[in-house]
Amino acid sequence: MSLLRGHILRILLAGVIVPVALSACGTAPAPAPSVERKRDTAVDMSDKVQSLERQLRERDKRIEELESQLEALKLIDQEHEKQRKPIRPPTTLESTK
Repeated sequence: MSLLRGHILRILLAGVIVPVALSACGTAPAPAPSVERKRDTAVDMSDKVQSLERQLRERDKRIEELESQLEALKLIDQEHEKQRKPIRPPTTLESTK
């Protein structure tokens, strides 16, 4: 009888312990990323930020150049309009009767 009780007890314990152990495998927390990996990520972000800042500076410089060119073209156009000769009205030919 005690042999049967021991066998039943082992089966019950195995029935409880095995599912608990298996369920714990699926819920184990993921290992924390290493400090070096965090540094790599920070360096990557810093490089990206610097690259974006450089692109912004280049864009702003290009906008200034284009605005300057536009103003110069406007001045040229105004000067050209001033120098244009006024258009004479067409002369009418007197008809000979």
